Amino acid sequence: MKRLGILTGLFVILMFAGCKEKTEDLKDSRIILDGKWVLVSSCADGGPSATAWLEIQSNTIQSCMQQAGTGTYTTLKGTIRPADTYGNYKIDWSNGYQQNASYPVGILKLLSLIDPTTQSTQCYTKNPSYPPNPQCQF
Repeated sequence: MKRLGILTGLFVILMFAGCKEKTEDLKDSRIILDGKWVLVSSCADGGPSATAWLEIQSNTIQSCMQQAGTGTYTTLKGTIRPADTYGNYKIDWSNGYQQNASYPVGILKLLSLIDPTTQSTQCYTKNPSYPPNPQCQF
């Protein structure tokens, strides 16, 4: 009977330790996202295309994108939060647009932003060689 009590106690401790580890994993994934990201030309090859950037700090996300055919840049702010599964996120932009995101994507560990209506994807990478354009108002 004493052994059964000890085994039950160990089982309960292991269950709580497993739950705590999953919570920390989510926290760690949040830390990985913090920083400046640059758009890549393709989600497959990851080559930088310095026309758009993201900056993530805690749960705040800011986007800066060069407008096609013009020399102007537009910025947008939003909130990023973990979704129901590990590595997936929801973004609520200040203009009312909602977007999904995933990290890591592929062997290059890209951050992908997915348009839920068209399922088109844009990918970003952390690459300090391509800092945001000075016109970006982060």
